Amino acid sequence: MRRTATLTENQAAPRSHRFSLLHDKADDDVIDSALRAGVELRGATPWILIFAIVIASIGLNINSPAVIVGAMLISPLMGPIVGIGYGIGIYDFALIRRSGRCRRTQSGYRRRDFS
Repeated sequence: MRRTATLTENQAAPRSHRFSLLHDKADDDVIDSALRAGVELRGATPWILIFAIVIASIGLNINSPAVIVGAMLISPLMGPIVGIGYGIGIYDFALIRRSGRCRRTQSGYRRRDFS
């Protein structure tokens, strides 16, 4: 007669808890407010953007791809991009418009009048 090892609920719980994504999850309100705050161009974000532009300019002048990539890593351009994606995900068109406006401002986009 062959015995099979079965786990009790107490033994199985630590294994399932180890791989649970819900254990360290923040509240939905905290996530929502953090994503909405990251969209705006205020506080330290404009200064970080200015320094990233200066670093990228230096990298272009000395022809160093590593410096240019470093400037891209410190630039705060991901906030509006994440805001656009989050707005699409929750169907918040005001957030999409605000994120798009901030993204255009950060990238230096200007509306051209060809008339």
